[in-house]
Amino acid sequence: MSKELTTRIRVPRESLSTRIGSLGLSKAKAYADFLRDGDPDGPIPCWGAITSRFVESFSTDEERLAVLDQLIGEGDRRPLLLFIDTSRQRPELLAAMCERADELPLTVQRALVATPEAASFVENTIDKFPPAARRLWEGGEDMKRAERQLFESRVGELMSFQYFVPDTFDPHNEPAPKRELSDTPTDGGTQ
Repeated sequence: MSKELTTRIRVPRESLSTRIGSLGLSKAKAYADFLRDGDPDGPIPCWGAITSRFVESFSTDEERLAVLDQLIGEGDRRPLLLFIDTSRQRPELLAAMCERADELPLTVQRALVATPEAASFVENTIDKFPPAARRLWEGGEDMKRAERQLFESRVGELMSFQYFVPDTFDPHNEPAPKRELSDTPTDGGTQ
């Protein structure tokens, strides 16, 4: 006898979309819609496209700080790591993350400690970091460099996937707006 699954599985895309959409900004609503559904008649975005759209949509530090509140509330380390990466040349954002270090997942705290652009902010707020992050801070440049390589590798992995295309996708059933016309059939048949 099978038992039906009655518990709703939390989908980060939906949860994060709801949080960001609640900001009340028109651009936050548009971004939340993209996060959840992608563009109309477009593929489902993965972290690479989501991050690119974030950078395009939220150009000011003030806007990004509003989104940061939602990212911290969500607690998912992936968008927080991408936030650090896209904030490397934005001191106000790095300072804000360091001020709230005790609210961040350990992986994100360690990434902040290893990011050279955040060093002065980490130094000023090191007491907000847990022992594992403080040991990294005190461990010297070799430890920070190794952690930075892990961070950059993870960001590279996340950014490498722009859109989701299911393995079961049948190009013959693709809606007309998405189909790319080609002079050469790809399935060996005729057009």
